[in-house]
Order: sequence, then C-alpha cells, then structure tokens
Amino acid sequence: MKNFKKFLLGLAALVLILFVPAWLWLKSTAPQYEGTLELAGLQSSVEIVYDDFGVPHIYASNAHDAYFALGYAQTQERLFQMEMIRRATSGRLAEILGEDLLTIDKIMRTLSIRKFALQSAQNSFANASDPFKKQSLAYLEGINSFIDNGTLPVEFTLIGFEPEHFRPEDIYTAIGYMSLSFTAAISLDPMMTGIREELGEDYLRDLALDSLSNAALYHAQDRLLSGLFKPFALQEMLPVPIWEGSNNWVMGKHRSASGKVLLANDTHIAYSQPAVWFEAHLNYPGFEMFGYYLAGIPFALMGHNRHYGWGLTIFPFDNMDLYLEKTKPGNSGQYRHGGEWLDFEVDEQHIPVKDGEDVPFSIRSSIHGPELNPVYTHIAETTDEPVCLWWSLHHIETTALKALYGINNAKNLNDFEQAMKRVDIIGLNVVYGASDDNIAWWAAGKIPVRTPQINTMLMLDGSDTANDFKGFYSFDKNPKRINPPGGFIGTSNNAPIPVDGTIYPGYYFPGYRARRIRELAESHDHWDLGSMRSIQLDVKSDRDLKIRNLVMESVDADALKNQNELYARALDTLAAWDGNYTVESSAATLYTSMLYHILKQTMADELGDERFDKIVSTVPLRSAVERLFFNPQSPWWDDVRTHDEKESREEQLAKGLQLALEDLAQNPGGDLSAWRWGKLHTLTHVHPIGRKEPFDKVFNVGPFPKNGGNEVVDKEAFNYNGHGPYPVISGPAMRLLLDFGSPEKALSILPTGQSGNVMSPHYDDQAQMFVNGEYRTRQLNRADIPVEGVLVLKPGK
Repeated sequence: MKNFKKFLLGLAALVLILFVPAWLWLKSTAPQYEGTLELAGLQSSVEIVYDDFGVPHIYASNAHDAYFALGYAQTQERLFQMEMIRRATSGRLAEILGEDLLTIDKIMRTLSIRKFALQSAQNSFANASDPFKKQSLAYLEGINSFIDNGTLPVEFTLIGFEPEHFRPEDIYTAIGYMSLSFTAAISLDPMMTGIREELGEDYLRDLALDSLSNAALYHAQDRLLSGLFKPFALQEMLPVPIWEGSNNWVMGKHRSASGKVLLANDTHIAYSQPAVWFEAHLNYPGFEMFGYYLAGIPFALMGHNRHYGWGLTIFPFDNMDLYLEKTKPGNSGQYRHGGEWLDFEVDEQHIPVKDGEDVPFSIRSSIHGPELNPVYTHIAETTDEPVCLWWSLHHIETTALKALYGINNAKNLNDFEQAMKRVDIIGLNVVYGASDDNIAWWAAGKIPVRTPQINTMLMLDGSDTANDFKGFYSFDKNPKRINPPGGFIGTSNNAPIPVDGTIYPGYYFPGYRARRIRELAESHDHWDLGSMRSIQLDVKSDRDLKIRNLVMESVDADALKNQNELYARALDTLAAWDGNYTVESSAATLYTSMLYHILKQTMADELGDERFDKIVSTVPLRSAVERLFFNPQSPWWDDVRTHDEKESREEQLAKGLQLALEDLAQNPGGDLSAWRWGKLHTLTHVHPIGRKEPFDKVFNVGPFPKNGGNEVVDKEAFNYNGHGPYPVISGPAMRLLLDFGSPEKALSILPTGQSGNVMSPHYDDQAQMFVNGEYRTRQLNRADIPVEGVLVLKPGK
C-alpha cells in the first residue's frame, strides 16, 4: 500500500512538473491589461484604460501615439486574425497550413486582391505627408511593435510560424478582403446561365432573373430584385468570415423620446471566432471616436462620438461581370474581341507549401480579366471556353482608405458627404445621424455604367465590345436621402430607388427585413434605446405566414391529421404559428422542412438533386419563394418526369407537406418537443484551428440555441434541408443602438468577445449575452468607465 501511495505521489509530481510550466507559458501568451511598457516609436506616454469587457479606451496627447496604441492593443488581441486575413486574401495559406489549402490559395491569387493591394500602397504611400497616411503608418508601427516585443498567441506555436511585419499593402489587403462580399456573380452567373440555356427564360422569370425582369427592375420604384448569391463554398474554405448583409436605420428627433436623433446598426457576417469587429475608444486633443475596427485597418468602419455617428450595410450593386471568351480554332492561346484575335496574358507564379515543394501556378487573363475555369470547378463544368472576370477592384485607383479617414474625422454633414464620394471598390449603404439633428443616407461606391440591354446576371459574350465596361457613374447618380420629411431612413441590402433612371444592377436581398423594420418603426411614435432593441431582435416573418396560409388553404389538412396523432398535433401547431422563429417553436421547424420539400418536389425534377441542393439556400431562390408560390402558372410546378400529366401547384404543396411530416417523424422523431427550433437551429462560433478535433473543444464557442431565421430582422441564416439540424451560418457581427440624447451611453454587443486570444477572459464573455439579446453600455466619459486595468505605454529605445 505504501508503494502504491508513493506511486500516486510520484505521478502527481510528474503531472505538476509537466503541467505547471505549460500552464505558466500559456498564461504568458494572454493579453496584458495593466502595467507599464516602454516601446520605441512613441512620442509621449499613452494610457489604455481597459473596461470590464476588455474594450480599450485610449488616451494620447497626439494622433500618432493614439494610432500606435490602437495598433498595439488590437494586435495583442487579434494578431492571428490579422495574419489569417492577410494570408487568406493573398493566397498564402498553404505556406503555413499545407497542401489542403492550395485550392483556396489558387482562387485568391486568381482574384488578385494582393496585386491590387500592392499597387494601391505604391500609389498612395509614395508620399506619406497626408494625415491619413501618417496615422496609418503609426498604426502599423504599433502592430509591429507588438510582433517584436509581445508574446505571440498560442496559435503561432501550434502551427509553427512567426508573423512578418505589417506594411501599407497589408492595410489594402484587408480592405480587399471586405470586397469578397461582391464575389456573388462568380457563383450565380454560370448557374443562371445554365438554367436559361437548358430550360429557357420562362424558368428564370420566377427568380426575377430573366432579361425582361432584369430590365424592368430599373424602371419601377418598389421593385426588389432577388438578391445576393452567398458565396458559401468560398466561405467554407476561408479561415476568415465574409461580409454578407446587414441592417441599419436612423430616426429623426420627432420620432425619439429624447427629442434627439436615434441610430441603429447590425452588420451581418459569417459567424467565426474571434468576432469580426474590434471595439476601441480613441481620444487625443481635438479628436474622439468610439469605433468598430476591422483587423488590419486603422480607421473605424462604424462608430460614433458625441457629435455624430454612422452605420453600414452592404450596397450590393454588381461590380463584377463574367465574360465567355471565344478562343481561336487551333490556337487556344488567343481569343476574339471586337473583330481581332488577341493573346491571353499569362502570369506564372509559385505557391509555397508547408512541408512540400513549391507548386507552379499560371493565371491566364484576357482584356476583361483573369480566367476562372482552372479554379472554379462549377464554371469549368459549365463550359469549355474560358470565362474571364471583370471586377472593378482591378480598374480603380482606390481612395477607400482616405474615405475612411474622412468619415472618422468629419466635423459636419458636408464633411461626411465629401468622404462618401471617395468610397469606391465596396458598395456601402451608410446612414448618418448627428447631435445637430441631421439624418442622412448615402448608397456609396463606384457604380459601373451599363446599358439596360445587358443582363448582368448572366455570362456575357466577351467578343462583343458592346458588352465591355463603359466607365463609372459620377457620385451625383448614387442614391441618397438627407433629412427626409418622414424622419426615418433604413436599409437592409435591398434595391434602392433609381436616380434619374440610373441603372443599378445588383445582387440585392429581398425587401422583407427593410419592410419589417419600417413597419415596426411606424408602429410607435417615440422610440428610445430600450424599445429599439425590439426591432433589432425581431424574428417574425410575414412572408412565411403568407406561404403557411396558402399551403393550409390548398391541402386537405383533415386527411393528413387522420393519418396519426403526431401529424394532427403538428398541423395544429403550424396553423397556430405566429411567424416567429423562437427557440421554443416547433412550428418554425415544420414550416422550414415543408418549404424545403415543396421546393425540392417542384424544382429537383428540372435541376437534378445535386444542383437543387446547391441553389436551395441561395438568396436568389429564397428571394423568389413568394413570387413562385403565388404564381400557379409557373412552369416549375409541373414534374417534367411525368410526360402524360401536368402537376398543379396544389398537388406539389400537398406532397411537400406530406413529405415534411414523414421526414420529421423519422428525424428528430415522434416527440413534438424534439422539433423545437432551438434544438435544431444552433450557433457555434468556429475558430480556424477549431475546425479539427480536439481543438474545437478549446477554441470554438458554443453551441447555443438561437432565435432567428433567414428572412427576419434578426437574420440568423441557415441552409435548408428536410429535417435539420440547421446550424447558424451568419448573423449580426455587432449590434449598436445610439441616442444623441445621451451619446455617451450607447449600447453595443459582440457575438463572442473583444479578444481573439483564447487565454483572455474576454475571449467569450459576451457570447451568452449576445444569444440572450442583451447589450453592454459604451461609456464615453472616463469617470464612468468600469476599469479592469490601465496599461501605460511609454516612449522607449
């Protein structure tokens, strides 16, 4: 017995010897929230006051030091995220993660975002005398100071590499990363071209993507084009999230209980860990900004101070075209354009691969842009001819960074509008509110000029010069509204009202969220931050209630109920459903399954199961659902496999509902409580390293049962299938509520936490609050900040 006790004591000692040093090392990789650091590059001392959620409040005596401190503070929380954005967008993931990442590297190199970034930095930073350049360089100094002096987070040790210094081109690489939201055309155009060629334009009509609907869009004020094909295939490969959609709105003083302007914003982005946005509060003489910052960009993309604030959504105009090039018979190295045979240009590259040889890679380009066939298999499967990408990113000498500086430093509405004119490669719906009672909205970005005859939702003939890029509209053609009489402006990625007949082809979301927000805003005379929460957290779908009613009116519900007791209870629940996607609702699950099965019953006979599964969760189809269901003459209703009969809409609705009941009865099973939405619709924030076991248990956050759905204000997007689960893919990456009656106490929340460092207490301290619909207070007054620690940065050698 004594020997056994000695063995246990020895084993315990061995565990301590191994564990304690490892734990101490892990703790050393955590961010530092208090103390004093001496850092070369600072001009004066800076105080970083960390609040109880790890948000840095930076107090500096000059702009240089404020942005240096921002760079340092952000890097100690988000360095791995910064590195992943830089490497993913540059096509350099295989270099650290191995050959499995070659596919995404080839895609990103073909999209040429890094090439754009290098050229933009060369153009902008040849002379660094402008304030926005000086502040950007100070921010980079802060990033590199942490790389040189701080302790790298654990991910770098696990993967086995060290980050390089950040340079001006890395800022533009991060800006280019934002533009990935506009890669919809790459996936959508070939798919819709294939449907048109195989089935005819009649089948595109219910998707509002036929030529006639495409042209009619731009001449009807209330018409909403079916929207953005979300690039989920790209998102699944990337270790960083893609911006997808958002909500924002602003209310004038007459709609406010405080008698001052109200502003709200929630940006919708694929969920990930760490969270996309980093919050920071900057102060130096003559300047204050409490902003949301993207990793690697020095200026806030959304934010506010005591005088004005703004929020963003994507303005998804089409800034991409796909050209089907005609190669010369007998010489595939040439293509036809405007009556001439031109040579393809070829860019020879080598992709470094961890633990392997460099992989040679060629990018072939026409006058329109890079060829996509070699890296997008769905395009290669569509045609043998080269498909080349025209993207405005490749044709603009960007002023995006200067625009962000102007937004952050505006003194009044006119200053802010001048900054809007410089937004170019990314389409942004920007709402603005101010303490002087002004409210405004601009749909900003450089919009390509196209003729109405061109259907940009389809691939274009590259040999016809009439299809070529014609230039960009001047900013006065961009939609905007300033101080409208109704005192309300809101956007949810919906199509804007044209200005003077200007054409805005785009991948717009349907107007359901925008319409619901306006409807709620009109339901109440005077709003405050408490009541504004109810709008941001709303999960009711009027569209789905209309479709539920149509189905219930079209089927013999009694016959279905007579089949068994489970069906009877389920149908009673569906009939009583109020359209809210709450975690307790089993009706939301039955409706979702029913919608999937009706669509599959209706469309898979034409498309095939594989193509149907690819299109069913895209926004064009989701946007077209109501249009399809309420068109009994649509050709989609007929099953083309039954040649001797023509199926009706009512038959397909009945079959779909029957299949949904059968599917759910098998899985999740015969207990209706197992059908509850929260058991199937769950949110997990996945870290790039947490995609593999056992690291998921350490780095991922969740799962959480989650309210919300696809076409509601609190859009918690998921992919359709017959019986779940329905894991949440994307949703609000932040929420902001601001009342200029008390701008020093705005409300905010992030989906997980401020830190991307797993050893930080702020890695996931907001996660449950976010799921619960709670908010934190953003304190502008230093005396009101709940202080966790103060980190002093002093000039060093």
